[in-house]
Amino acid sequence: LCMQYDIYIIIMEKAITETRNRTPEEKLLIAIIQQTMEDAFELSTSTSLTMSDIQQSRNWFYTRGCSIMCDHLGTTRDHVLKLYNKLSDKYKTGQITKDELRFAIRRLELKL
Repeated sequence: LCMQYDIYIIIMEKAITETRNRTPEEKLLIAIIQQTMEDAFELSTSTSLTMSDIQQSRNWFYTRGCSIMCDHLGTTRDHVLKLYNKLSDKYKTGQITKDELRFAIRRLELKL
């Protein structure tokens, strides 16, 4: 049992420290998800978004388009939606600041 536990720890350490090499296509898909999250949280500074744009971004996480994109990344829409909702809850309750939210979105690749 002790040996199995040691092997489990080694595997988990490797999974945590190992970064995945992404294809250019995967990087683009991640960037789209990140931009959509920034738009949904009204963090985008490069564009002037209407409330309709913001709502469309928020709704996108529930769409088939999001599911297809997640499939191409080897993850699920439910996982991305869980990350989005967790960030949303923490931001709305003041547990994280706008800068921390932006930082988390920019590091989203590590969670996918």
